[in-house]
Order: sequence, then C-alpha cells, then structure tokens
Amino acid sequence: MSEHDHSTKERLQKILARAGYGSRRACEELIVEGRVTLNDQVVTVLGTQADPMRDEITVDGERVRLPRPMYWLVHKPAGMFFSDSNTDDAVAALVGRHDTRLLVAGRLDRLSSGVLLVTNDGRMANILTHPRYRVPKTYLVTVKNEARPETLHAIERALYYAFNGGKFERLRVVERAAGRAVVRLTAYEGLPPSLRDIFLKYGLPVKHLERVRMGPLELLNLPAGESRRLRGDEVTALARYAAEAEAGQLNYEAELVRPEKFDRTARPVEFQRKKTGARATTGGQKSVSARVAGHRKPGPRDRLQRRDGDRPPRREFNNDRPRGDRPPRRGPDRGPSRGGGYPRGGKPPRRRGGPGGPRGRR
Repeated sequence: MSEHDHSTKERLQKILARAGYGSRRACEELIVEGRVTLNDQVVTVLGTQADPMRDEITVDGERVRLPRPMYWLVHKPAGMFFSDSNTDDAVAALVGRHDTRLLVAGRLDRLSSGVLLVTNDGRMANILTHPRYRVPKTYLVTVKNEARPETLHAIERALYYAFNGGKFERLRVVERAAGRAVVRLTAYEGLPPSLRDIFLKYGLPVKHLERVRMGPLELLNLPAGESRRLRGDEVTALARYAAEAEAGQLNYEAELVRPEKFDRTARPVEFQRKKTGARATTGGQKSVSARVAGHRKPGPRDRLQRRDGDRPPRREFNNDRPRGDRPPRRGPDRGPSRGGGYPRGGKPPRRRGGPGGPRGRR
C-alpha cells in the first residue's frame, strides 16, 4: 500500500460522524453493537480504518455516502456567539439550513468579530484550529490611548504567560490616530480569555477585536454578518494548504515572542488601575470599611452616644463594702471560700476517683 493510500484512510467513527450518523461517541456504539460492515465484513473493533472513497461501508445494511464538502467564509459580527445550545440556529442564520452537519472553525467570543469557516468537513476544521498545525491567525486590536513600545513589551510578557508559553508573534502598531491605535497580533493558537484584561491593566482598553485572517482565508471586503461560498480555486488552495499543514511543512511566518528576549532589568510598566466600572479596584479592606462606616445607618451603639459627642459615663460599682462581707462561694471543689478557710474542718475535699478513675487524667 502506498503512502498516499494510507493517508486517505480514516477511523470508521469519524467517517460515520461526517456522514451524519451522530457524534463520534454515538458512532462508536454503532460499531460495538455490530451494526457496521466494511466490505461485507462486520466490524466491532474500534479504531478500524477505511477509505470512504474506495471501501464499501454500510450501517444496518444501508450504504454510507459522504456528503459533498462545503465551505463558507463568514464575517461574524460583534454580539453573535456560538454555544452548544444555539450553534445550529446561529449557523443557519449565517449560511441557511442544510441537510448535513455543519461545523464552525475558529470560534470567537461575543464581543469579537472576524473571519470564520463554516463547513461539514471535520478534518479541515481541525487542521485550521489545532495548535500543532501552526496555522496563523491575525487579529487587529483597536485600543484606546497611545501604544508606546515599552507598554507593548510589557503586554507581550504578560501575554506569554497568559498563553502558557504559547506561540505568537511580536505586537506591531499598524495604525495611529488621535487617542487610539490599532495593534496587530498574530497567534498560532486560540487567544487567552484574559487578553482584554491584560491590555486594560496596562492602560490600553480594547475598543474592538477583529480577526482578519485564518490561514489562507482572509476577510477582505466581506461585510459583517454576511457569508459567501468558497469558489473552486479557493477550495483547491485550501485543500493544498491543509495537506501541507497536516504534513508538518508549515513554519512560523515571523519571530515568536521568547522569554529569553524579555528585558528583566528594565522597570516594568505599572498597572493603570481603573477608577470606575466593574473592574475597578476596591482600595483594600480598610478603605472599604471606612466608606461603609461613613454611609451606614446609625446602629444601637450610635444611639448610646450623647448629642454633644461624649460617651456616657462608665458604670459605678459599690467597692466600699469590705471584702469579708461578701457572700462566700459554695461548693466542695471551688477551693477556699472568700469567707476564709475550707469547709468541712478546714481540709480540702477529696477528689472522686484517682488516675484512670471516673474523672480520668487531667
């Protein structure tokens, strides 16, 4: 068998999932139950591989036919999001309803916009999104205020640890205007959730985040909320690009951020604390307590204060009575009473039980 023939084989559960028989786990149950045949042979072993274009695969006696691969380039608008419960409806709103199972490659959060790929080809979606294939994804981050070089270096260092040592290129400012800047970020894996917080902490609040490129797919002039079907030449170029990525032939396009390049002797840029909003600093426990005390309603202890602000006089006790006139304490185990001496002839009472007795060791 040639290398090309081996590369076209896939696991049976993946083929069945692509054909619309359910998730991979559900397709594994079909195989274990003996309902799947490969070239007239019943298959019950998971991990069996087959070529969907050459082998004959049946489920319950029905021939498995893979749908024709379909690809849509989508410009996701800000405000739209994809979750496990609304993915089908959100995809249908972008590309319409289809009989095959559609996947979204390269999901973005609710506040971000940019390029997505909607397809029924699970292999292609995995290649474009998995970090091991080194597929670059370029983002334009529009921030408020001026992006200084020392601030960008500090953000790169924070992003390196937020990526957990991930792969991304140096930050570049591609546009400057009054009170704002556009920073280009090219990463080879998904963005960390704390990206907006990191920019905010260094005084560059993110106004807009847009992905303009994902591998060979570029957004260009596609309006937000619109989609278009990839042309034949684009599908051919995408398949060629995916084959190179799967063979490990893609290299990083520029120098990556490395920890050995960090200037550890330079003074780090101080965080810019936000004064208002949900992420504002509280100022510490003492500051909070002082603010609360200044706005709280008067309590019971406040009502005891005099109007002139003085505390009420301390309670006076009658200490003129001689100590011997006080009533003696009673009880055999309380020692000598204040009246003088021990009861019962002046001897201390005997304890009940010795060591290890009812009272135990003390």
